Amino acid sequence: MGESLLISARSPGQKADMQLALIVQLSIALLAGELAGVLPMDAWTSAGIALAAPLAVLCIGWLLGRAALEGMDRRSTKATDRLFAFNARAHWLVSGFLLIAACGSLHPELAFRIGNAGVVCFLFACGIIASLAVYANAWPVERRIRESTIMRQLDAGGSVHEVPSRAAYIAAQARAGLLPLVVPLVVPLLMSELAFTLANAYAPEHAELWRFFGAILGATILFLLVPVIVPLLLGLRRLENGDLRDDLERLARDARIGVSEIWVWPTDGLVANAAVMGLFRGLRCVMLSDAILECMPRTQVRAVMAHELGHVARRHLPWMIVVVLACWTIAGAAAHPIAEAVYQRLAVGMDESQQHAIAQISGLVRDGTVLLVGLSAFGFASRRIERQADTYAVQLLSAREGRDEATAESVDAMVGALGSVAFLNHAPKSRPSWRHGSINWRQEYLRSLVGQPHGALPIDRLVAWIRWSALLVLVVTVVLGSDL
Repeated sequence: MGESLLISARSPGQKADMQLALIVQLSIALLAGELAGVLPMDAWTSAGIALAAPLAVLCIGWLLGRAALEGMDRRSTKATDRLFAFNARAHWLVSGFLLIAACGSLHPELAFRIGNAGVVCFLFACGIIASLAVYANAWPVERRIRESTIMRQLDAGGSVHEVPSRAAYIAAQARAGLLPLVVPLVVPLLMSELAFTLANAYAPEHAELWRFFGAILGATILFLLVPVIVPLLLGLRRLENGDLRDDLERLARDARIGVSEIWVWPTDGLVANAAVMGLFRGLRCVMLSDAILECMPRTQVRAVMAHELGHVARRHLPWMIVVVLACWTIAGAAAHPIAEAVYQRLAVGMDESQQHAIAQISGLVRDGTVLLVGLSAFGFASRRIERQADTYAVQLLSAREGRDEATAESVDAMVGALGSVAFLNHAPKSRPSWRHGSINWRQEYLRSLVGQPHGALPIDRLVAWIRWSALLVLVVTVVLGSDL
């Protein structure tokens, strides 16, 4: 799959945080069978708690939205800030609801009726509906903000988008914010379950192995076809011929990187984001959202393009797969002894039923540790990869000026691009991001590059160390046949 989150794209719903929350919610749904019985709740109570999650988000957001509109009438932004802050954290509130629901008797009482996949889909759907509720709550404030800036945009000669209806706004946000996150999570899962079902029918002794390779096959298919799927999924259109396209194509040629197409992502100005997709030269393409092209000066658009090219030049896409696999391998290595130690310490002297409960708790400790360690390790690696792409952008722009060191102008272009993305996405520059780091963190680093030669920098050595360490972990695991 192509890199699709390369410029810290966060809408009022905070896309970066939503991605992490959706991974957690899907993990809770998948672990519902193991979580079942931890809390003394029947299936209907558990289902009610799961359904209450999106309802709570809708009601709380509606109240905050009304307060925000009233505050805007008084020219105050405090209530609006509270709404956006709640929207950014609502996904974690939902995750808590789903965790409580999964700990009841939901899975054992419903799985025999709708199957394990049905329970997983039900819980995950509650999280998706909550995301739609976040968009619904943000619409009145977004509409007011747009209406208040129309005259200013016209005076400045900028593009003016029609204010969408609530339904159109929710659909646009879901298409821009949810689909790129949900599809990469769901497709490998579906392929995994399909392979598991077939294995149970024809080779039950290898069912778990088939499930693993089914997930790998799903991820591979998605990885190879993403340059074809994404334009259809997001309704991309080709960047028109003209000075801007010529400029960006020259930049790709200067970087010696083949790009088959440059797409415009139509979001009605709702999202400032960019991505490079496709591993192979003939399929590789770059996607720039309309907000970037319409609201950012040419120097900053050029910097965004250079950042995307940096992911190709530094081969981040194939190496990211290695890093992901290594992170989960390390997480498994850390989790199993912790879970075993918990069981051995607590199960001594207990009867069989108590030991079963302790085994369940140990399993949850194991799974929770895998999730925490795996996501933390991947987040650390991803943030350094983003930093390396920022560095490459500065070096490429400086080299076009005929300089062998990072120039202040190229640094200012990249720093300004990051600042513009944060502004357009209503994202505080100080807000941390799991995959990208905060905008302030990235900008401060970029400013330190002024005058630095174009040779290998500390960030290049760090990313190289991450790559080869990850590869070593996988090689050792395969060679030794470890159960990590």
